[in-house]
Amino acid sequence: MADLDRIKQRLREELEPSKQRGFYFCPLCGSGKGSKGTAAFSIDKDGIHGKCFSCGFYGDIFDLQAARTGTELQEATRAMIEKYEPGTAHRTSAAEDFRSVSTSTKPATAPAPVEAPPKADFSGEAARAHEELSGSSGEKYLQERGFTAQTMERFKLGFEQNHYFAGRGNYPAIVIPYDPTGHYIAWRAITEKHFDKPNTDKAGEEPVFNAGALYSGSPVFVVESQLCAISIEQEGGRAVAIGGKGARKLIKQLEKKAPAGLLILSLDNDEPGQAGQRELAAMLEEKGFTFIEANIAGTAKDPNELLQHGKPGELRQSIESALRSVDEAREKAERERLEQYQGKSASGAIDGFFDEIERSKSSPAIETGFRGLDSLLDGGLYPGLYIIGAITSLGKTTFTLQVADNIAAAGHDVLFFSLEMAQRELIAKSLSRLTFELSGRSSSMGKTTLGILSGKRWSNYQESEIKLIAEAADRYRKTSGARIWFHEGVGNIGVEQIREAVEAHIRTTGRSPVVVIDYLQILAPADMRASDKQNTDKAVLELKRLSRDKGIPVFGISSLNRDNYLNPINNAAFKESGAIEYSSDVLIGLQFFGMDYQEGEADKAREKRIRELIKTQQNRGNQGGAEEIELKILKFRNGRKGTSLRLDYYPFFNFYQEKSDFIPVEDDSENPFTAKPVKRGRG
Repeated sequence: MADLDRIKQRLREELEPSKQRGFYFCPLCGSGKGSKGTAAFSIDKDGIHGKCFSCGFYGDIFDLQAARTGTELQEATRAMIEKYEPGTAHRTSAAEDFRSVSTSTKPATAPAPVEAPPKADFSGEAARAHEELSGSSGEKYLQERGFTAQTMERFKLGFEQNHYFAGRGNYPAIVIPYDPTGHYIAWRAITEKHFDKPNTDKAGEEPVFNAGALYSGSPVFVVESQLCAISIEQEGGRAVAIGGKGARKLIKQLEKKAPAGLLILSLDNDEPGQAGQRELAAMLEEKGFTFIEANIAGTAKDPNELLQHGKPGELRQSIESALRSVDEAREKAERERLEQYQGKSASGAIDGFFDEIERSKSSPAIETGFRGLDSLLDGGLYPGLYIIGAITSLGKTTFTLQVADNIAAAGHDVLFFSLEMAQRELIAKSLSRLTFELSGRSSSMGKTTLGILSGKRWSNYQESEIKLIAEAADRYRKTSGARIWFHEGVGNIGVEQIREAVEAHIRTTGRSPVVVIDYLQILAPADMRASDKQNTDKAVLELKRLSRDKGIPVFGISSLNRDNYLNPINNAAFKESGAIEYSSDVLIGLQFFGMDYQEGEADKAREKRIRELIKTQQNRGNQGGAEEIELKILKFRNGRKGTSLRLDYYPFFNFYQEKSDFIPVEDDSENPFTAKPVKRGRG
């Protein structure tokens, strides 16, 4: 079935044609559209409701479609389903029908208004006809049709001695009110097969007979004639009558307000009745209403004929049998629901737990290409959310790109979402690193990013240098480049677009990728009116959900707060979000080696030392040498935190190299396995 909640999340996509200069103009009234462009139309914080400040529209994607096409909400909903989830707008199976009724349908607390008040009021006429029924030929006629005095009183049935049937003359007729108010009535001759109803110009359109039954919360039978509906009501069921060609009339009523109970189609057993039932079933299916079909008349033409000529109580038994089948289906659905729920308990999940472990044997951790880092991460990358952060220009994009290239070269797909740098810059970084490696880490032969990108420099290169670049390109083409896909975007890539790209990649290749986002703080905001922190929190939570849903590693790059530029890297340094610290599975920080606090060091002395340290390291890098970097595992949900790794970083050549093995944590006051015990005195 269609996922309506997910379709609601596509509102921004639906409004894209109405976007101008970063703002939305109203797609309904056009307010805000023009040379300057103003934000006349906005999207709520929930991301699924929009509002126009000019025309007053407020609603979700389905309401928007209904408003701009002038169609009913049901039709608008179906149009959006066909657009965003084609092929899912169909009738559910019988079991799902019952499940839907048992789990989601709630009886109305009171019947909703059935129709707008008709143009004429027949309540007085209905009351007078009811007074005339007692002792009349109309009462005898109804008794012969199987109705009791209580039923005649309940439905306020009446009698008119001389009713004029157009073109046929005057005949005695019973009077049938359509609801307890008597605002609409019909006449049925008792000596001929003549029927009459008020003129439409005078009374408005004919409503569904006994339409209040639709909102009682009980299963409701749909039949042709009013007398059949009354027969079912007398024998313990709930029923409405729609006439021989009343399918559209019922659909119109249901679109005004959906039924509170299951619809049971039981039109006449003759050929016209069955043809009408097929037509009604098709219409209900198209509109998405739940129903079943049941023949409660048996071999009789209709329920009233069975009431008249069947065995005593036969119609009641048939109704009860049909309702029992509904109840049994409900009970079955309830059992299935409880079993399904119980299956989600820890006990129910234990088999799946071990199945997942068995599958993991063929899906080992994805190695990063850095042996020490893999050791810190218990083998490499697993499904989960990894966040890496560092101050500006420390090389966090370069490091992550090198990890991505290593992963791709090992045969794993990588989707790299670059929200700041172009694909050509990223490829140039990788080629720069390869020239440095292939030249034996020669600072004279290796090429910088600009040295790769600048065509003017190529005219001054020696043949050996051009050959080296060509060799790097060939290596890249055959290794990393074959398994990495770059997605560029500036302000127009959000988490939803990332999810869609991942799903498209899996559909196309059959392979699950590692995802890299560079960087989190410039993802397209989920809500233009929310704060940066709120949007980053939302993005982090959705990326965590993506990693869980798809079973993939998601690697996000994060900026840091400026207040932490001269302080050791820590959890609080991650910019604009508490969700980064709490939702990430692994939190990694990069800093210049030596930035940690030293015992007994005063603040001013430490600040001076750090400034000199940073200056020294950057001078090394600017001269083509290596800066000493420390990688810290600040958080590891399923492993050790507080461990670190030393790296040499050559910024000229976009190259990272491990300097030593990882350094295990010695004492971490927040880690109960390593913290020194606190001595306590007696008392």
